[in-house]
Amino acid sequence: MFDLLPSRSGRILVGGHRGHSIEGHENTRPALLRAKELGASLCEIDLRMTRDGRLVVFHDDILDNASTGRGLISQMDYAGITGLKTKNRNGMAAGGQPIELFEDILAYSRDLGLGLIVEIKDKFEGTSYLEEVIRLLSQANMIERVLISSFDYVVLRDIKRLAPDIRTMGINYHRLVDPASTARSAAMDVMNTDYPQFMPDLAESLHAAGVCVSHYVPPPQHFALRRAYGFDYLDLLRSHMQAGLVDMLICDDVAWIVEFTKACGLSPARLPFAD
Repeated sequence: MFDLLPSRSGRILVGGHRGHSIEGHENTRPALLRAKELGASLCEIDLRMTRDGRLVVFHDDILDNASTGRGLISQMDYAGITGLKTKNRNGMAAGGQPIELFEDILAYSRDLGLGLIVEIKDKFEGTSYLEEVIRLLSQANMIERVLISSFDYVVLRDIKRLAPDIRTMGINYHRLVDPASTARSAAMDVMNTDYPQFMPDLAESLHAAGVCVSHYVPPPQHFALRRAYGFDYLDLLRSHMQAGLVDMLICDDVAWIVEFTKACGLSPARLPFAD
């Protein structure tokens, strides 16, 4: 298994959000490949389940906004999705890609030497959904290369009960009163806090509990206007990183986040199974 606390040795895991999604279609092979080429340690992808129980790699519950199809994925059989192509939300001229099965993306990522953060998006009852996720991870020999993530901390607790070797990541939009207790309650290995809620005390609390600290940041253009008004969050982030408070950075723009990491005097962590 790869080290989830690389900040102890001046390194940071660098992740692509839905792959290197800033230039092309998210959750696709080209987005994953480009992220790997640019230096990503791992990539985040999203899971949805079709009506006939197939897991596909797609963010939204509906097809309308990011594909050539229409409708709720949960109300469609996989056969109705196979001919569809992804559609770029940013309006960029990039060729559409197939909506892939989870097992195919697992095999592709394994062959690339790329770790994955697999976000479970659906709401469901019982454990059959999680059992299918575990089965496919085991079949692909990817359990040691994957983090299972969710905003639903009950999901993280339950999958850990079913498969204790799986490592999990809670996604957090808030400044928590007791981050370490929250992480322990769901048996999290990683907690990700999205911009702008990251604070040093949150990271210190998690590190004291042995929990990896992940931080999602928007692409650099998000910060440009704010910097012109006199607020530079990237200066704050640089100081947090140099203080060893961040183990993982996630961004849509892998090229930028890799260069930002290096400009902070830190090295993107290399995973043991990477080529």
